[in-house]
Amino acid sequence: MAKRIRKIKVSRAYKRLGNPKLVSFAKTTKFQGDHDAISPIHDDAAVHGAADNLMDGVSLAKLNPSTQNTSAVTVLRNILLDMLDDNANYLEIIANKVAKAAGDYAAGTAVVERIGFQVTGQGGGKRNIGFIDAGVGWAHAHEDKARKGTEGHVWKAGITDAKDTPPKETNTYYGVEADFIFTGAASGGVLAYCHGSVVPVNQKTTPSGQAPSGSILSKSASMTSMSSKKHPTCDINQKTNVVFGPWRYIVIP
Repeated sequence: MAKRIRKIKVSRAYKRLGNPKLVSFAKTTKFQGDHDAISPIHDDAAVHGAADNLMDGVSLAKLNPSTQNTSAVTVLRNILLDMLDDNANYLEIIANKVAKAAGDYAAGTAVVERIGFQVTGQGGGKRNIGFIDAGVGWAHAHEDKARKGTEGHVWKAGITDAKDTPPKETNTYYGVEADFIFTGAASGGVLAYCHGSVVPVNQKTTPSGQAPSGSILSKSASMTSMSSKKHPTCDINQKTNVVFGPWRYIVIP
């Protein structure tokens, strides 16, 4: 009997974004070069062009908030949303085909994330996971907390040549929040990050004597072995005890 794969739904949460954030979201979507989602309803140039048109309309309405200009912003926003909806519908079909062929739900969700969309139910239901906002020289990233309570967040980030190509050189950043704002990136460059988190080992233990295992994607903390006295231990041959999630990418406006 064939394995039943849970159906993948592409989130339409972008509809709730304000115009600047909607533009940023649209311009981070990229189908060109993908080996699965090869024929979107609207190509990247069309979507990114519609995003630019909306941003130009917003700028004009700020300078001259006439009824004509504000109405034009609504029209331009709806054009962009319609294009994103068309591509989301197409992507949902492709993602489910990939998941079915691989017999793996994660294989399908990887396609969605690779293109720059989000899967419904991933991201806390209120905020999307990944880059959620950007401006000239900066980008705001969000990841769900691994667990409620005190935890540490580890981010590896760097500039790369293209999406789906991890950076050759990265810096590591540490924080106590599940949000990070990266600054100093050149416009037009591709910023990438991956994220991991660690909760204190005394917060909760399992019968096996280990902290919860897994990664940020499963909403549990990175595995941390403990001694009989509940002190964390690490193998000196391992580079890190943090399990990182996938690389995520954004083109800096």
